[in-house]
Amino acid sequence: MLLVAIVDDDERDSSQLSGLVENYFQQHNVPAMVRIYRDGLDFIRATEHHDIVFMDIQMDKLDGLDAAHLMRKINREACLIFVTNMAQFAIKGYEVDALDFIVKPATGTAIAYVLDKALRRLNDNISMAFSIKTADGVVSLSTNDITYVEVFDHNLIYHTVKGDYSVRGRLSDVSEKLDRNRFVLCNRSFVVNLRYVSNIGTDSLNIGDTRISVSKSHRKELMQRFSSFLGDQL
Repeated sequence: MLLVAIVDDDERDSSQLSGLVENYFQQHNVPAMVRIYRDGLDFIRATEHHDIVFMDIQMDKLDGLDAAHLMRKINREACLIFVTNMAQFAIKGYEVDALDFIVKPATGTAIAYVLDKALRRLNDNISMAFSIKTADGVVSLSTNDITYVEVFDHNLIYHTVKGDYSVRGRLSDVSEKLDRNRFVLCNRSFVVNLRYVSNIGTDSLNIGDTRISVSKSHRKELMQRFSSFLGDQL
């Protein structure tokens, strides 16, 4: 079952939006639970890991952009949709990987468009799991958790959000296992997960505080794949 959050301090707007969202899921036979939060603080304090979040940008206690930044620290996967009276604020959604935005008052057509888009992303983000044999035993990895993989001294080092794992192997074998829409070679020694790339320069890219060089032979494909990936996400 999908867990959907509506974060809006206007009771009338949140009630109307909730009705449209519930109607969409009923029409599409998608099991979903919709929860309404009256402000950003209540939403952040909630323990649920939401799949889809409708976030009002202008709220008194904690505005939507600040709430979204806090949410992304614990939930990178949620499809975030901003709801606003002023469309010019929605451009800031790029900072927090927003899927899209809708302008108040919400309409059934707008809701159908963004939820169609959200369901496609959720389906695309289904993680593949595979096992690797390390010196400490067998480890099961989720591809969603891998930030990048590097080869060093005939060892593969999987850098993940949960730690690093070293195994014997070849980078070419890893590339065959990973989704080519999200993982790409940036040089002979590194495969990176595009979802964690914050920026790409002339000869390097950044994943968090880590700078990784980009070879001339791989730069064109990397830029094309990164642009395509961003286009799918926003």
